[in-house]
Amino acid sequence: MAAPIDGYLAELDRALRGPRRVKSGLLREARDSLVDATEAYAEFGLPPEAAARRAVHDFGEVSRIAPGYQAELALAQGRRTALLAFGILVAQPPIWHLVAWQAAEPDPMPGLAGVLDVLVSWLGMLAVVVALLAVWASGTGVRRLGTNPRHIRLTGIFAFTVAGTFSTIGLMLALVSPITGPMGLVRLPIAVVVLILPMLLVARNGARCLATARAATSR
Repeated sequence: MAAPIDGYLAELDRALRGPRRVKSGLLREARDSLVDATEAYAEFGLPPEAAARRAVHDFGEVSRIAPGYQAELALAQGRRTALLAFGILVAQPPIWHLVAWQAAEPDPMPGLAGVLDVLVSWLGMLAVVVALLAVWASGTGVRRLGTNPRHIRLTGIFAFTVAGTFSTIGLMLALVSPITGPMGLVRLPIAVVVLILPMLLVARNGARCLATARAATSR
C-alpha cells in the first residue's frame, strides 16, 4: 500500500529545497494526508494499492504541489537567516567591548580606529533594524506582502552584505586598535572567533536564502 505514496514523497522531496526540519515536517504532513485518503478509499472497497494510487492522484502532481511547499520553505529560510543575523548583530557589540576592556583598549579610540568604531556602531544599529524588518516580512508581514520570493532574495543579499561589511570593518578594527597588554598578541584570533566566524555563518544562511528563493521563482 505504501509504494505509490513512498514514490510520490520521494519525488516531492527531490523537488524541494530549504531548511531540513521544516521540509521534513511538510513531507510528514503530506504523508499523513495521503495515508488518511488511502484508508478512506480502502473502506469503500478499493484494494490497498489501488487506494494508494487514487490518493496520490487526488493529492495532485508534484509539479503542481511543489511551488506552494517551496514558497513556505523559502519563507522559513528567510526568517531563520534574518533571526540569525539579528541575534549575532545584537550579541557581538557587548562581547567585543568585554574583550576590549580586558585588552585595555582606550575609549574613545584615536585616529582610524575611532572612525571605524563609530562607523561599525551606526551600521550595526541600521543592520539590526533591517534584520527585524526581514523577520517581519517572512513572518507576520506575509499577510500584507505575500510570499514573494523577492523578499527572501533580498534577505539573502542583506546577509551577504552584513557578513562582508562587518567582517571587513571588524578585521580592520582589530588591526589598527591601540590594544595594550597581553591581549594585544591575540587580537586577531579573537576577532576571528568573535566577528569573522559568526559572520561566515550569516553568509552561509544567506546563500541558502538565495537558493530557496531561486527554487521558488523557477516553479
